[in-house]
Amino acid sequence: MGGSYYSADLHKSRAADRVAKSIPVFSHDADVKSGKIAAAVAPNLSPKGVKLRESRDSDAHPVSVPIAIFLDTTGSMQQVPEIIEKSLSALMGTFLGDKASGKRYLGDGYPAVMIGAVDDYDAMRGNGEGCLQVGQFESGIEIDNDLEKLWLTGRGGETYEESYELALYFLARHTAHDHFEKRGRRGYVFLIGDEHAYPQVSAAQVQAVIGDTPQADIPLAEIVAEVKERYHLFFIIPNMTQHYDDPKLSRYWTELLGQQNVLKLEEPEKICELIASAVALCEEHVGIADLALDDVGTDATRQALIPLSKVRTMATVSAAGLPVIIGGGDAGEIERL
Repeated sequence: MGGSYYSADLHKSRAADRVAKSIPVFSHDADVKSGKIAAAVAPNLSPKGVKLRESRDSDAHPVSVPIAIFLDTTGSMQQVPEIIEKSLSALMGTFLGDKASGKRYLGDGYPAVMIGAVDDYDAMRGNGEGCLQVGQFESGIEIDNDLEKLWLTGRGGETYEESYELALYFLARHTAHDHFEKRGRRGYVFLIGDEHAYPQVSAAQVQAVIGDTPQADIPLAEIVAEVKERYHLFFIIPNMTQHYDDPKLSRYWTELLGQQNVLKLEEPEKICELIASAVALCEEHVGIADLALDDVGTDATRQALIPLSKVRTMATVSAAGLPVIIGGGDAGEIERL
């Protein structure tokens, strides 16, 4: 997958067409909630029986860079899919737009974006339906298609835990990419949420949701280590979510992933900026001087988005210093993220 090109103009045209025809952005979700179709994951996002989701190089994109974005679709996180959908063309424009220096945020690379979602297995009708949704790695307007087919489940349990570990299992055991196999470079995973994962990957849940038959439950730290072999793994905690200000949440993910990989975001509408900046820095095509971070008080807390060996924590990202996006608005207009 991922051999097509992304078009901001086509994205804009599709959005205008939806408005003109009064079609909901998340059409599958609307059909489920209206009772038009059964409450289930859209077929193209179902993980059941999937052998591999792959990001492969192609003639169109000789250097593909896999970027998996998993959204928590429980009640407290409902605004995040809408933010991603509205700013997707800006995200792609950032990756592809030339900087004044002549460099791109991905160098010669082209993004292959996977859209996924998680909810709580125990809250989903007793069989886990809807707790995991997984798209393909795509480089064109197909990313929009996957977003539009998301089921915004809105459930969640009452245990301060969601089934992030099932997404991690899928990434570890059911994805492959040429960025690692050909170039020895890791791809990118961004979990966007505001709760904990469960302490282990349940073998029974894996069988029910994905179809594998693990011999035993897998400790969370073990599956995290597997993912990190081939991906940079980040957890983003957006503001205006239920547990944003809970220090226990930040501490939990910091102990699991490392402080430099837990990103608190004061302004949720800048999620795509944050993703683009983190990827660009890991790919070593921009440095700290190319990005503007709001001053949050101490030198230690402003060591964000520099080479990961030196990172301490993440500060708030501003739009200043990011590359301009051509073609995002009216003819001749230049927009920033």
